[in-house]
Amino acid sequence: MFKKIYSKLGIIANCMALLMVIQSANTACGWIVHEPKFPETANKYKKVK
Repeated sequence: MFKKIYSKLGIIANCMALLMVIQSANTACGWIVHEPKFPETANKYKKVK
């Protein structure tokens, strides 16, 4: 029972992480002073290249 619940939670956590990567790939940094370097592997999730 618990193994099934943890499996579902893991799938949900992975989906949420992917959505956060997609969102951060398409928005600018909120900090005015510094925008950190964007990972090259996340460039494939950008809508505009």
